[in-house]
Amino acid sequence: MIREAHAATKDLRAAVREAKREMQDLARAEVGVRLQGEVSRQLTELDERTRAAVSSATQKVIAEFDRFGETLLGKETYWQTASGRRSIARPDPNVVTLDDQPSDDKS
Repeated sequence: MIREAHAATKDLRAAVREAKREMQDLARAEVGVRLQGEVSRQLTELDERTRAAVSSATQKVIAEFDRFGETLLGKETYWQTASGRRSIARPDPNVVTLDDQPSDDKS
């Protein structure tokens, strides 16, 4: 009877080890599936945010180039509406100014 009990204990320990291995394999598979799902969700969210940021930045650059083109063509009123910067008087194309004017003082 003692031999049978030892054999049964041995078989029981082997069954417990096998069950633990199966549980670990199942847990790894389940964690892998959940982890992959979470990574996919976060990558999708990151993709959406990145696309929105790139689109916004692209629109800002296009708007700046459009404004620059309008300035070059004389259609933009930047000189009157400069916000946050020192407003510059728009130059009159018919007036020529000299930067270095001779002084009348002769000493």
